[in-house]
Amino acid sequence: MPLDNRKAQHVLQLVNRSYTGRQRSLVAVVLSAGSYSYRLIQGIVRPLHRLDPQIYDSEGQPPRPQADLLLIAPIGTDFTGVVYLADCTIASVAAVAAAAKYEVVEALPVGLLPGGTHVRVLLRRLR
Repeated sequence: MPLDNRKAQHVLQLVNRSYTGRQRSLVAVVLSAGSYSYRLIQGIVRPLHRLDPQIYDSEGQPPRPQADLLLIAPIGTDFTGVVYLADCTIASVAAVAAAAKYEVVEALPVGLLPGGTHVRVLLRRLR
């Protein structure tokens, strides 16, 4: 049974209300027209599981994780042109240079509604 507009808005309100008190700020470094700009992004950040380095993969190599962090962002968050995310709360050159940096592996809208209720972003730490 498809959701009508009223029910869809209710679901989005509940999802956005669930973010309260759990969000963390990250700075997105965006490349646009040959220049870099900084933008704060709010979201829930969770580390992904750790792999045991003593258990090798099928090719006999130590396992390499696909992503280090999972970022759950509100549905309106735009990741177009994002070069990397910096783990800091101040959008300045000095703060971004000193912070840990993560590249975006994939950003997918997921959730109950068509078009999603939130964006699931997989992040890999730049070393």
